[in-house]
Amino acid sequence: MPRWFWLGVGIGLLFVAAAGAVKIALDARAESLPVYMTVPDWPLTDQEGNTFWLGQTRGKVVVLGMVYTHCPDICPMITARMMEIQQQVAAEGLSDEVFFVTITFDPERDTPEVLRHYAQVRKVDFRNWVFLTGDPSTIRHLTDVLGIYTERVYVINGTPRSGTPAASEAQTTYFINHTDRIFLVDRQGRVRALLPGSRTDLNEAMEKIRRLLRERPAS
Repeated sequence: MPRWFWLGVGIGLLFVAAAGAVKIALDARAESLPVYMTVPDWPLTDQEGNTFWLGQTRGKVVVLGMVYTHCPDICPMITARMMEIQQQVAAEGLSDEVFFVTITFDPERDTPEVLRHYAQVRKVDFRNWVFLTGDPSTIRHLTDVLGIYTERVYVINGTPRSGTPAASEAQTTYFINHTDRIFLVDRQGRVRALLPGSRTDLNEAMEKIRRLLRERPAS
C-alpha cells in the first residue's frame, strides 16, 4: 500500500478516537445531576438523644426527608416512600453507601422519644437511617436553606386558623402545612435532586441514586 494510504488510515483513527472521547464527555455531562444547595453541617439530636452532625453523612449518598409526627397524611406517605427506597437499596447491596435522614420541622412536639416511637411503629431499619430533632431556631434555618415552606394552622374551637394564637390558646392543637419533598444529597453534602415527596417514584429515585453513586468523589 502507498504511504499516503496508511497516513489517511492513521488520521481517520485519530478522528474516531477524538469523537469517542467527545461522546464520553457529553454522556457524562448529560448524566450529571444539577447542584441546588449544600446541606449545612449543623448539630441536631437523634432518636436516641445523641448529638448528630449533618456532616457525619459526608461520603455517602443521602436520602433526606422532613416531616412531623402529628401529620395526618403527607408525612406518613413521605416516610413510606423512603422506606421503599431503603428496601430497594438493601436489595441491591448498597446499604453501606446510602444513608437515610428524617428531620422534623416540629421540634417542640417531636422529641427524640417521639421520633423513635414513630419510626419503631413503622418498623424502620435504623442501621442506615436516623431521625433528628433539634433547637427550633436551627430547624427553622434549615428549612430556609432547603427551601421548605411551613405554616402552622391552629384549630381553635374546631376552626382552623393560621397565625400565632393568643396566650389563652397556647395549648391549642395545630397542624403544619408544608412542602412535600424528598432530597437526594451527594457524597459532598450537596442537594442534587428534588423528588416529589409522597409521590416519589421508586424507579426514578433509584436511577438518580445510582448516578450519584457512580460519581467520583472530588480529589
